[in-house]
Amino acid sequence: MRTAKWLFVLSALFALSACNEAEVEEKPIRPVQVWVVSKVQIPEPLSYSGQVAARYESALAFRLNGKVISRDVELGDRVVANQDLARIDASDLQLNIDNARANLRAAQADLTTARNELKRVQNLFEKKFVSQAALDVASNRFNTARSKVNAVKTQVGIAQNQSSYGTLKATNNGVITQVSIEAGQVVAAGQAVFRLAHEGEYEVRIHVGEQVVPTLEPNQPVEISLWADESKALSGRIRDIAPAADKNRTWLVKISLLTPYPALKLGMTATAFLVTDVPNRLVWLPATALFQDNKQPAVWLIEKDNTVQLRKIRLERYLENGILVSGLEEGLAVVAVGVNHLHPGQAVQPVPYTGKAHHAVSLKDQTAVRPGE
Repeated sequence: MRTAKWLFVLSALFALSACNEAEVEEKPIRPVQVWVVSKVQIPEPLSYSGQVAARYESALAFRLNGKVISRDVELGDRVVANQDLARIDASDLQLNIDNARANLRAAQADLTTARNELKRVQNLFEKKFVSQAALDVASNRFNTARSKVNAVKTQVGIAQNQSSYGTLKATNNGVITQVSIEAGQVVAAGQAVFRLAHEGEYEVRIHVGEQVVPTLEPNQPVEISLWADESKALSGRIRDIAPAADKNRTWLVKISLLTPYPALKLGMTATAFLVTDVPNRLVWLPATALFQDNKQPAVWLIEKDNTVQLRKIRLERYLENGILVSGLEEGLAVVAVGVNHLHPGQAVQPVPYTGKAHHAVSLKDQTAVRPGE
């Protein structure tokens, strides 16, 4: 009986010893990749996709209501100034001309009668057979008839001009970029039926966000690269910056192309590189270093004892190869990878960051370098 009790006690001691060993056993320290904050900044080229457009475009419309009887151009056709583009039914226009000419003939007949009457009354007045009042009446009738003839002549000219409005002509050399009518369609005066991109100066149109638009100014140089020929670098200059944002909260920026390029086509996709100076208060981080603490941007800092603590930051700008933030001092070690698997005070093992972090030194020589190197 005593032997059984001793065996029970020994087994209990062994169990407690095993539990203590399990509790004492430490978890392995997590290795994390580290990025050391540097304030050495390099001008950052920001790239934006846009498209080639003509600097000047016109919406073309008929000046009269009417039914389209023919359309002579297609989308994308090149046209020259005064080339016929489309015609509307001119039957009513010819009737207006005929009516105006008939009115002119009637007015001219009245003028002839008034002139003869005035001559007759003048002869009688000279012979003292009629009074001055009769002469004044005849003179007024003549002047009225003459004014009516001039007015009807103007109406004839208007009717003849309107007959020419039945044919819509190109205002400039260029390319038809929009067609909105077909034969048989009834159009209203002023309704845009074609869009004409004028031949000559071309530009690239891009949209930028509110973080970038304050750093831009007119005449700022820009480098353009075409997707169709990335080896060809074109020079540009900012011509116009929209004064207000569009519905997407972006600003339209128009960049005039300064380099001739014969193969350039309207609608081509282009990339515009904008060089802006990064403010000294901003530092660069890999995008993978970004963490959220109560929906606020933050990063994990590595303390001297190799534990991690959260630091809230201000996210200033997204870049293609990282982020720009404020609120960090030079020399701080930031966890660059694996931020979602940490908790405050956790011990970590720092290892160098191996991601592809770089800034482009220039637009033409995009050599991969790290800030501070």
